[in-house]
Amino acid sequence: MSSLTRFGPGVAIGLALAASPLSAQGIGDSQVRFGPQFVSYSFSAPVNEKITQLAIPIFTSVPILRSLTIDVGTAYAMTRFERQTLSGTTAVTTTSELNGLTDTQLRAIYSVGQDLLVLTAGLNIPTGSATIAPGELAAATVIGSDFLSFPVSGFGSGLGMTGGLAFARPLGSWNFGFGASLRYAGEYEPFADASGTATKFQPGPEYRVRTGIDHPFGTGRVVFGLTWSKFGDDKANAASYNTGDRYIGSFGLSNSLGNGTDWTFALWNLFRTSGTLIDQSASPRANITNASLSFGVRGPADMVLEPSVETRVREEQGAGTSFLGTVGTRLVVNRGGWAIVPGFGFSVGTMQSSTLTGLRGSLAVRLGR
Repeated sequence: MSSLTRFGPGVAIGLALAASPLSAQGIGDSQVRFGPQFVSYSFSAPVNEKITQLAIPIFTSVPILRSLTIDVGTAYAMTRFERQTLSGTTAVTTTSELNGLTDTQLRAIYSVGQDLLVLTAGLNIPTGSATIAPGELAAATVIGSDFLSFPVSGFGSGLGMTGGLAFARPLGSWNFGFGASLRYAGEYEPFADASGTATKFQPGPEYRVRTGIDHPFGTGRVVFGLTWSKFGDDKANAASYNTGDRYIGSFGLSNSLGNGTDWTFALWNLFRTSGTLIDQSASPRANITNASLSFGVRGPADMVLEPSVETRVREEQGAGTSFLGTVGTRLVVNRGGWAIVPGFGFSVGTMQSSTLTGLRGSLAVRLGR
């Protein structure tokens, strides 16, 4: 099951320009956020496979100064992949499991001039296992699919550093934002064979540029965004290859229906250009388009019920078209100093000629304002 590698789903839909207001005043305004997320997909016709993941991310944000905030985040995840095959008339089930802590993300955010300019510096601390054993490979391959969007798509990627800047300013009745970043990752060993021999892997640097505009629309906003990412050549042992560049376009529209009901429509498209495989042949192009419509229905005690519907289509050169449709809902309970958001979703679709069904459940918790 191939994927648009090196671009997590959070990146694909997170097109904010990193110039959001930093309203915290001091350490007393710190926040802690955590929440288990469960995802399960079953594949059938012609395969018979099942993948499940329980991820527990935890994130804290600590305002050191009025203009300086430190964020730290990591997760613990348990993944299990099952494949059933026939040996004569007997069903044989093989499993692949991948469990443990992920890398830890440390980020400093410094705001200049009422958020006119925001500087960021990030460090990827290798607290997760970067090396996949043969028995873990099947599970690691499936969760790496950007099309399926698992909460944890990889456990470790070695020591890495990211630096970036972003600015935002009004242009008449519009707001304009621009951001740029550079990420460098050190060498690590992503795979070890049965004899214990590991593959050495040096990721290429990533250059990313983002721009966007937004404008009031009724009680909501209309938003346009564009992100371009270029990757240097990766090196695996003595071979070099390139996964291609990424272009992400996004559009968002929100407004109110009245009677305490809001709605939001979001559309994004990720296009990956053709790259170069290890044998120097061309890698396939790929494209993912995602559209979602959600409603916010205010209830008693300021609780908000948010039903939603989402569709996703992937087209990959030489691999056909995959489709995923999801209906879901979540309940937002916000009490100022804390908030909880339980959610649930059900998916159906097709992926590389296989039919699939999926379930998602989550419980997000915020402590602190």
